Amino acid sequence: SFHVRSKSFPSRPHPQAALVAEQLARLRSSEEASISSSICQRLDNLQDLHESLDKLIRLPVTQQALTQEHNKKSVEQLLDGSLRILDLCNISKD
Repeated sequence: SFHVRSKSFPSRPHPQAALVAEQLARLRSSEEASISSSICQRLDNLQDLHESLDKLIRLPVTQQALTQEHNKKSVEQLLDGSLRILDLCNISKD
């Protein structure tokens, strides 16, 4: 599990951040559920998460926090994780 704390981020999460957390929890619960959870449903949930993350990253408060020098390492870790996910998606297409 990856958690980032920053003085630049507000103490109370933005509604979009709460939505992302909810979608992550939904993905985790479907992962732990039996095989009855269909692959299509998981992919739909993953797409919803991707769209919500995109909206969260585009928020001005998030953009401002990401540009702070003390968040550089966290931003690099997030980018590395995103690239790994893209690589996995490309591999799964092939």
